[in-house]
This record gives sequence, C-alpha cells and structure tokens, in this order.
Amino acid sequence: MAAMQAPTPLLKHLVLVGGGHSHLAVLRRLGMQPVPGLMVTLISRDILTPYSGSLPGCIAGRYSQEEMHIDLRPLANFAGARLIQQAVGHVDLEQKLVQLEGQPDLPFDLISFNTGSRPDAALIPGAVEFAIGIKPIDRFLREWEQVRQQALSVLADNKASFELLIVGGGPASVEFALAAQARINTELGLSVDSPSRLHILLATADRDILPGHNDKVRRFARHELSRRGIELRLEQRITAFHKGQAETEAGEMINADAMVYATGASLANWLRETGLKLSEDGFIEVNNQLQSSSHDFVFAAGDNATIAGEARPKSGVYAVRQGKILAHNLPAFARGKRLRRYQPQKQALALMNLGNGRALASRGSLFLQGKLIWQAKHRIDTAFLNKYRQLPAMQADLQLADGLVDKKTEQQLRRHALRCAGCGGKVAGDVLGEVLATITPQQHSQGAEDAAVIPLPDERVLLQSVDYLRSFINDPWLFGQITALHSLSDLHAMGSKAHSALALAGIPPASHRYSKQLLLELMQGVKSVLDAEDCQLLGGHSAEAQELQFGLCVNGFVRQGELLHKRGMAESDALILCKALGTGTLLAADMRYRARHEWMQDAIASMLISNRQAGEIFVAHGASACTDVTGFGLAGHLTEMLGNSSSVTLNLDDIPALDGALDCLAQNIVSSLQADNAALMQSMDCGEFKTNDPRLQLLFDPQTSGGLLASVPVARAEDCLAALKSAGYRDACCIGFVDSTDSELPTIKLR
Repeated sequence: MAAMQAPTPLLKHLVLVGGGHSHLAVLRRLGMQPVPGLMVTLISRDILTPYSGSLPGCIAGRYSQEEMHIDLRPLANFAGARLIQQAVGHVDLEQKLVQLEGQPDLPFDLISFNTGSRPDAALIPGAVEFAIGIKPIDRFLREWEQVRQQALSVLADNKASFELLIVGGGPASVEFALAAQARINTELGLSVDSPSRLHILLATADRDILPGHNDKVRRFARHELSRRGIELRLEQRITAFHKGQAETEAGEMINADAMVYATGASLANWLRETGLKLSEDGFIEVNNQLQSSSHDFVFAAGDNATIAGEARPKSGVYAVRQGKILAHNLPAFARGKRLRRYQPQKQALALMNLGNGRALASRGSLFLQGKLIWQAKHRIDTAFLNKYRQLPAMQADLQLADGLVDKKTEQQLRRHALRCAGCGGKVAGDVLGEVLATITPQQHSQGAEDAAVIPLPDERVLLQSVDYLRSFINDPWLFGQITALHSLSDLHAMGSKAHSALALAGIPPASHRYSKQLLLELMQGVKSVLDAEDCQLLGGHSAEAQELQFGLCVNGFVRQGELLHKRGMAESDALILCKALGTGTLLAADMRYRARHEWMQDAIASMLISNRQAGEIFVAHGASACTDVTGFGLAGHLTEMLGNSSSVTLNLDDIPALDGALDCLAQNIVSSLQADNAALMQSMDCGEFKTNDPRLQLLFDPQTSGGLLASVPVARAEDCLAALKSAGYRDACCIGFVDSTDSELPTIKLR
C-alpha cells in the first residue's frame, strides 16, 4: 500500500528585512531549494528594488528606471515567502518580534538585515533640508528627475546657467557627475564634450578623488572631469548646506541651484537601537558566517554589515558575493547545520560608467577604459538583473493513470493543474446550479438572490450569505481583510448593512506558536473590516487544512421596501459598474511569477474597497436591480440579472480594467475558472469581436471582492456616477444600457 504524504507543519520563521542584493540570492535559493517547515517573510519598504550598478546608466539615459529595478514580488512568490511592504520601526531581539505599524507583531526564530545604507546626513548640517542624498536610490531618482527638468527649463534660456554642486569624491560622486553632464548635454542637443551653461562643481574634503583606487585611475578620472568641463575642488570640505548655498570650512559660500551629496555611509537609526553590537565604523558587526557578533540568530549583509577585522568599502560588489553565502547559511542555521565561511576579497573589480558609452575598470594596479569595458559592464549588469527576473515557471505535478481520459481532456487538465484560489477557485456555476436544483427543487431556481431572504414579522427581512475562499496571497492579515469584504458583498448588493457574522478558518499545520500567530493575524485582519462595517463577530470554527482558508457566514436586516433584487431591470436603464475588472487574471499571473508589483498593488487596493457605500448609493438613486460581480465574472452575473426576457448592450471599450489585466489576458494568462465562465459566449451576440480579444475575455474573468453592478434609471445615472466617484469608486462607469425587458430570449450584445 502506498504511503499517504502528510502536509509539512510550519515550525520555524525566517524574516528577511530589506530587499538588498544579498537577499535576492537568498530568495532565489529558497525558490530553487525549498526548506519544508520553514516559513519565510520578506519585509521591505520598497518592492521595486534598484540595482545600484545600473544607476549611472539610468542617470545618463541609457537605461529606463524600469530596466534598472528588480520586482521583489515575483521573486518572493517564487521563494514561497510572504511579502510585507512596510518600513520596519522596531525589532525586539529579546522577544524575537518585529513590530509593524497597524499589524500584529511578527515573531521569528532567525532574522537577516539587508536594507542598504545611505549617506550620513549628520555629517553636514542642512543636508536633509537643502540637498539630495544619492541613497536611498528610489528617493534620489525622484528628486534627480525634478532637478533634471529644472535644469533643462533654465538652460532653454540661452543666457541662463545652472549650477550643480556634488559633494563627495568616491565612485558614486564621480559617476553621477559624468552621467548627469552627459544626459543634460545630450538633451540640449550638444555633444558630451561640448562646453555648456551647465556648471558642475565636484567638491571633496580628500586630497584626491577615488580613494582606494590606483594612481592611473585617479589621474584618468581627473583628466576626464576637466575635459568635460566639470570643476574639481580637492581638500574643499563642505561644512553646511543652506538654501541655494553650501558653506566651506574656510567660510566661503558656494551658490548652487541643486546640491547632491554622496558622503560617508551610515546605518539607519532603528537598526542602531536594536541592541546589536556595532563595528568601529558604526555598522552591524558580523563574523565570517555573516552572523551578528552579539546575537547568533541575527544575520546581516551588504551595506548593513562590517565583518570584524575585515572592513571593506560599502559596495554592491561585496553584497552580491555575500548573497551566495547568506543563501546557504540562513537555511543551514534554521536546520542546525554547519555554516559556510565568507572570505571577502582584498581587492574587488570596480567598473565605473563614464556616461558616454565608455567605462573604466579598476582593480589593484589594473586600469582599463573604453567602449569594450562599457560593453562588458553592460553584459554583467544585464546578467545580474535577468537572474532575478527570469524565474523558472511554476510546475504542477498532475499525476494521471494512462487511459483514464482522452488526450484532449488530459491537455486541458494539465493546462490548469495550477488551480486558482480566491474566487477563481469556485466550482463552475452550472455545476453548482444543477446540484442545488437536484437537492432543493422547490426553493432553488436559476437567478436566485445573492443572499437568502427570510421574511420577518415586522416588515423586515433577514438576509444570510456565506462565502469561503482558499488563500490567494501569502499574507494572512491581508487575506482576512479581503475575504471579509468579499463575504459582505452579497448583503451590500441587496441594499443591506451587515449585522453579525460567524467565521470559518482553515489553518495549515504548524507549531502551536505559529498556528496561533497565523490565526491571530487572519482574525485581526477580519476584525478590522467588521469593525469598520459595524458588524459583530459572534464566533466561529477553526480546523487544520492543507492551506490557509477562510470564510464568513454573514447576516443583515433590511426593510422589505428597501430590498435590492438581482432581477427587475427597467427598459433603458443604464448599467453601472463600480469597480474595475481583472483580479482573476492578475492573481493567476501572480501565482506564475508574472505579475508586476504595481499591478498587484492596484488589484489589492481595489479588493480592499468595501461595496457598502456603493449599495447605499444605488438604493438612493433608484436602482431597479443589483448584484455583485464575483466568481462567475461580469457576463455570468449579468446573465443572472437578465431573467428570461431582458436584453442589454455593453460598450466593451467602456468596461474598466485593472492595470495589467488586459496585458495578462493577451498572454492567455487566465484563471482556472475562466473556461467555464466563457461558455456563456455561445449565447451572446459578440458582433465583430474575436474570441481571443482581451476586452471580450475580461467579461469572463472571475473577481475576488469585485464591485457591484446595478441598473439605474438613465435620468439619474450621471448623478449616481458622481456620487460613486466622490465616495472613492474611481473606476465607476456606465458600461451599457438595457435594450428591452420583453425579448424573446435573454441576450447580451457587445459593441
């Protein structure tokens, strides 16, 4: 007899703080070699993490900002890691807790810091108020773009000049000066070497630029700056920044339209306050295994850390090399295995972008420069970025015995072996309808209301509804919020507020500590929604499940005359949808590591919008019928509204789509429920639209926490839309009209 495979319980928790270069390697390793029983969470303020090696090329205009960033979301999904976008405020190493704003504290067994560093603004008074730090890179890019636009605007006047001061003499300052000069000259229609009214002054307190590099490199860099009209002032210490001015140690005031500093790096204050032992240079002191010298369950790499007795420059080169060791040592420590030793290079190869299609190479006594060096740097940078962007496709092992199904059916089953969660994980509508009709033939009919309607003696009705979803996101707190809102939506579609709810939770096997933690986070997310809805949580039931699952049974009361029904559309009514479509295809893309973070941000923000106000607005504007758009897609739920004799026309171009949804549908990235929903196409009048048109396929996309669809008298439609937008439903729009309520057959026409 074959042994049954039991699910692996979650036993330990690894928290990664920061999306730096070293943690990229950790996430990729965890995706390639998972550690069963190890729960992983990535916390990062920024999800689009910049690759510092491409920054000068981006400034020079050779790369777009998108090309120099790595999206942490697909990488975290690949690693099976929970992703939390937030800046960490405090880490309690005694209790082993990460404190997060607005969320439950996060317990851990081991933790790693790779958040990067930033120029030490405390070194120069006024730096924060009046100058721009070259790190963090995302903030610098936003501020640099404003400076660039300002410079181009000023220099468009043939008489005006623009003064740019750069403080610091290291590689970051030199590369930025050359890249900025090249970009602005090019946009002014000048050659890189041409003199212009852009005046760049590079000031350093050191006796020469590029300390740590050989004489040939420094000599060439000085010559290149001079040749391109960039003024260099050595031993010129800037002691303070003022508005439009920098003050030198000698008391001289330097006027500048913009000031950038790339001075000595520093550790974030909150990391200093953790109680970790710090090195002499003010960073987390670690040993050669990248473990904290004071806390063995704490690891640090990249700019956050300094190896005891082996300090090195804060450079991405070292962070990348440390990543391989960190990727081995974190799982090894969790498992009680032997750790590997990292031995930093005494000399690292530095490739510096000159901003003009050339670069220089420096290592020890080596010095090379030219176009070939730029091409080599471009290949190295591109290979690094692609390593963390082009992830192996997720495979689902679908085991079928030979001969059980024909080849065509087998291909269809394998195509959707990765079953979707959320509302994309519903059983097909025709299956549910057939079963209900069989077991409750008297009560059930096609097009039943969104919630059960129970008349009460006092002219009120009790509405009851239930919904239950598999988790579609590696975050119990967010999953709880979205699922609660999704479950309440049936009541909102009928014009009712929620009164009370009972919870059903399925928690994956875990140690007592983490089982309690998962349930706590899930229920705190749920409770935050129910409190906002003034809905009382009466109790519930929990059980172990193979994966996180949750549902609510909800109750609401409404007066008989105020009840919104699914059917009852009036001729010429406007059809108004309050949310954009696309969560099904986006969640399908997310589980395949093909969804961009900004797409998922937009989708999650939409799913977190309650339909409560929309229902109230539709009631106030005389809606004749209403439903919520969920698992059966817009077409499926609209078909339920048609009854036996209504026909409607939809304007396909007016139907709002979430950012990225049409892109995903165009690539045939669809939910596992899409094909069943699309069977309705046979009864629709699709006009000239092709079957594979993404706009057409959007109608069948299953929605999780989707919006309400209502028919509203056309005379009140404009006011209704204005009220919806004012209430925060930014995508609300009229998508079509009711043609007739006396048609021979119910019909959806597209134009």
